[in-house]
Amino acid sequence: MNDPNDRPPDRSHSGADATVLAAPSVPTRLAFGFTAVVETTKFQVYEIFLIFYYAQVLGLKGSLAGLAVAIATIADALIDPLIGSYSDSFRGPLGRRHTLMFLAIAPTGLFVWLLFSVPAGLGQAGLFAWLLALCLAVRITGSFYAVPAAAVAAELTEDAKVRAELGIWRQAVTAAVGSGLTWLLFNLAFADTGSYSRGQENPDNYPRFALLVVGVLMLGALLGAAGTLRPIQAFERARVAVKPRVFSVKASLLATWRALADLPNFRMLFLGLLFAGVMGSYFRALNLHLGTYFWGLSTQQTGTWLMSIQVATFVAAIASRLVVGRVEPKTLYVSGVATMMLAYVLPPLARLLDLMPPNGSAALVQLLYLSNVAVGAGTGLIMACSLVMFAETADEYAYEKRESRTGMLLAFLPLGNKMASSLGKLAAGIVVQWVALPVGRQDVAPDAGALQLLGIAAVSLTALAGCVALGFYSGYHLPRARHAEIVRGLEALRAASPTRNA
Repeated sequence: MNDPNDRPPDRSHSGADATVLAAPSVPTRLAFGFTAVVETTKFQVYEIFLIFYYAQVLGLKGSLAGLAVAIATIADALIDPLIGSYSDSFRGPLGRRHTLMFLAIAPTGLFVWLLFSVPAGLGQAGLFAWLLALCLAVRITGSFYAVPAAAVAAELTEDAKVRAELGIWRQAVTAAVGSGLTWLLFNLAFADTGSYSRGQENPDNYPRFALLVVGVLMLGALLGAAGTLRPIQAFERARVAVKPRVFSVKASLLATWRALADLPNFRMLFLGLLFAGVMGSYFRALNLHLGTYFWGLSTQQTGTWLMSIQVATFVAAIASRLVVGRVEPKTLYVSGVATMMLAYVLPPLARLLDLMPPNGSAALVQLLYLSNVAVGAGTGLIMACSLVMFAETADEYAYEKRESRTGMLLAFLPLGNKMASSLGKLAAGIVVQWVALPVGRQDVAPDAGALQLLGIAAVSLTALAGCVALGFYSGYHLPRARHAEIVRGLEALRAASPTRNA
């Protein structure tokens, strides 16, 4: 059996029951939630603020801003599975996952701060180069934390119900942190001034913005890494061979190809993530433009509007605990994607059809808040189930291929999402440049025709990508009964395999 990383322990030292993993404690589950703060904070910054800052505040052409983010995201997506495979075979003083996680925290924080602390006087080429270089740096250093952290989920427990609860903890924690960060940004960083009634358009506010983001990111990362260190070290003592498999780029790529070619569930999940990522990334990149110009919201209204997503995500994550053990994860996941798509598309579509209340009215603001609550509810369902589905496809691979590639596969599945994110950002940047919104001039109202083009562009591609994603997700089929058979099969294989080095 070629299973060098998740082999049974040496029973001469560990005892006959060493392969049984103790259920993670409540503090460990809470700490695990914080391991996602690096990725979700990066996600929040990239999805909502980055293109707006460089295009609308600094004046970089939207197509160049989108291109820089797209290049960095594609590079990150391609490197992530290799980082995952490397962490599978890595050994360090704090273990194969946590050594990399702790080392990544400080560089990631530094590069995020630099990303929003742009030197004065840079032209188009200089702004593009700065954005590209810092996007690459943030993406890659952050992945050395986020990718090993993703594998932690599958190694804390093999119980499907506990994995679902871990997903709920993760989403609840990150939604609470994201909501708090949004409140801080729109109430402290984006302070209104006499010259800028909308604080997000003021370039002087972004150094303070950067410090708040970095502080939240680094604190969350430290809490997550420290709180999950001991349980994962115990797992590695019980399950991981003393001598690791030698890291090989070729072997990692071949294993990835085998997963895509031979496992329909893995393939459908990957392709679904790809198109769902285009849907979400594209719309979120336009969200601040829509709130500021299309809907005419004030700074405080925009902050509350965006924060309502995080609050609803938190509530949905907690509430999902009531159903996640009773309903198949795929059903909840597809419901979440469909809810998000409809909540994204229906409000701007209704405005284009002249079915929404006028800008500035209380009724409009309430409807927009309601739509974002629906987005948050859909996000909560997705995140509560994604951990289960990702980990179970990794289990299926381990059983079918007789080798464990947990870190690599849990990094490769989001690769589709990140590749999609790059395409979504590029498309959003092109749209921003195409509709020609005012740059750095809050006294100039956008042209009505430009706002209509912005609405049409937001609705059309979002709906198309979402429908394609739902089509691929319909081909995923790994029910609980089948996963229970896989877990039993893995246990039998471990019991039958003598412990040996890789």
